[in-house]
Amino acid sequence: MTRPGLAEMGVFKVLGAALGIYVVIAAWTGRVYVKSGPGGRTVDRTSSPTYFWVCVGIYAALAVALITVF
Repeated sequence: MTRPGLAEMGVFKVLGAALGIYVVIAAWTGRVYVKSGPGGRTVDRTSSPTYFWVCVGIYAALAVALITVF
């Protein structure tokens, strides 16, 4: 079993950083696009704050995992 090369590991770190930037922008603007199955929708912080923060939290956790685990 071989370890992944530097190029493969770098891709996940770049994706994690990009997702982290998206999380900051979503928290700042109060709108996040969530994907669910074949479609997706935009969640607004003013209309459903709990669901908005759950989605932002999930994206933030994924960003951290992409940067640290993979």
